[in-house]
Amino acid sequence: MPRPKIALVLQGGGARGAYQIGALKAVAEITRRKRSPFQIVCGSSVGAINAAPFAASSGDIQHGIRHLERLWRGLHCGKVYDARGLTLFGTSARWVWTLLFGHLGAEAPAALLDNAPLGRLLEREFNRRHIVGAIRSGVLHALCITASSYDEGKAITFFEGAPELRNWERARRRGVRADIGPRHLLASSSLPFAFAPVRVGDRFFGDGSLRLTAPLSPAIHTGADRIMIIAARDNRPDQPDPAAASPTFGEMIGHALDILFNDNLDSDHERLSRINHTLSLLTDEARSQTPLRNIDTLMLSPSHDLRSIASRYQHELPRAIRLMMRSVGSWGSDGRLVSYLLFEAGYIGALIDLGHDDTMARADEIREFLDVRA
Repeated sequence: MPRPKIALVLQGGGARGAYQIGALKAVAEITRRKRSPFQIVCGSSVGAINAAPFAASSGDIQHGIRHLERLWRGLHCGKVYDARGLTLFGTSARWVWTLLFGHLGAEAPAALLDNAPLGRLLEREFNRRHIVGAIRSGVLHALCITASSYDEGKAITFFEGAPELRNWERARRRGVRADIGPRHLLASSSLPFAFAPVRVGDRFFGDGSLRLTAPLSPAIHTGADRIMIIAARDNRPDQPDPAAASPTFGEMIGHALDILFNDNLDSDHERLSRINHTLSLLTDEARSQTPLRNIDTLMLSPSHDLRSIASRYQHELPRAIRLMMRSVGSWGSDGRLVSYLLFEAGYIGALIDLGHDDTMARADEIREFLDVRA
C-alpha cells in the first residue's frame, strides 16, 4: 500500500510569515530526518516565499530550514520594500498631484510601497535547479504557488511536479502547470494597494490570498491525503469593547488584511472537517459512489496574539513608515496593521521563537500525524 501523500500549506500574512519558519524549524527537529515529510508544498503570499525554498530543500530540510531562519532573522523592512522617507514622500506627492491634475494626463502611482528590494532578494535566493531535482528524485510530488489574476479575476495556482498531475478548473480558481520562478513568488506576495501588480508572462497578478477562497484546494488537487496547515493568527475571537471608538482608516486596513489572509483559510478548514465528518457517517458502499475522500488535517496556529507582540516592537519600524502609520491612524492602535509590515529583527525573532515553541509543545501529535517515530 503506497504511503499517504502529506501536504504543507502556508498561507499569507506579511511579516507574520516568520511564525511559519519557527514552526518548520520545530518540525525538522521533531522528525530528525534529512528528507522532508511533505511531498506537496503549497503557498500563497508570504507563504509562497517560504514554500518555494522549503520545497527546494526537500532532500535536506535540516540544511534548508537553517538557511531560511538565517535569512529571516537578517531581514529588515528595507530588504522587503523601499522604506526611505524621500521615496514615500515622492509617492505621496504623486498621489496628490494626480488628484489635482489627473485631468491633464498625470498618472497615479500603482502602489504605496515599492517592493523592488524583495524582487532582488527573490532573484538572488531562488534556486530552480533544486526544485527540479527534488521533483525528479521523487522526494517532491508538487510545488503550488497561487497568485490572483487581475485580468481574469481568478486565483491561479501555478504548479510544478510529477508528470501525471493535470490542470484543473473550478469556480474563480484554476491550476496551471508552469516552470515556477521568482516572478511567481513576487506576484503571489504583491499585496494590493501596498505593492504594484507583477507581470508574469502576458498577465498581471497580485497577492495570492486575494481571490483564493479555498486555500486547501491546491493541495487536494495535487493528491494530498493529509494536510498540515501553518496559520498566522491565533484562534481566539476578539472580545467586543463597548467603549471602542470608530475605527480609523489604518485599523480598517488591518481588518481587511485579517480577512484576506485568515478568514478563507479558517472557512476552508472548517468545510473540509465537515466533509470528513459526513464521510465517516456513510457506509463503505455509499463512500465508493462519491468522489469525495477523507483528508486528515492538522493546523498549527499561534498561541499568542501576534498584534500584541507587534506592539512591543513597533518602535523598530523605519521613521518614514511610522509617520505613514500615524497618517492613516494605525500607530498606537491594536497593532494589527503593524503586525503585517514589521520586517525587523526583534519582531521577526519573537515570531520565529513562538512558532518553534508552539510546535514543539505539540511534538507527539505531529509525530503521529507525520507517521514518524520518536
